[in-house]
Amino acid sequence: MANVPASVVYVVATSKGNMTIYWAAATEQADAVATVQQRLPPGWTAVLTDRRLTPDEIASLTLRPGGVRQLKFRGVFGGK
Repeated sequence: MANVPASVVYVVATSKGNMTIYWAAATEQADAVATVQQRLPPGWTAVLTDRRLTPDEIASLTLRPGGVRQLKFRGVFGGK
């Protein structure tokens, strides 16, 4: 696989109890939840969201295809 940044990134919400953490997954849409779920401890759930990252936000993540990264609220979604 080429060493180029991903151009499409899906946002996955993970939760346990009242805590929610968002992740970026540079995968096929059908694989995004499973790829994130593999990185979670037992008891966490993951769902694909309808949130979208801007091209600048995607570029700032520097994810390679297949990569996953936890998102921080302040840097993504304007703190919403």
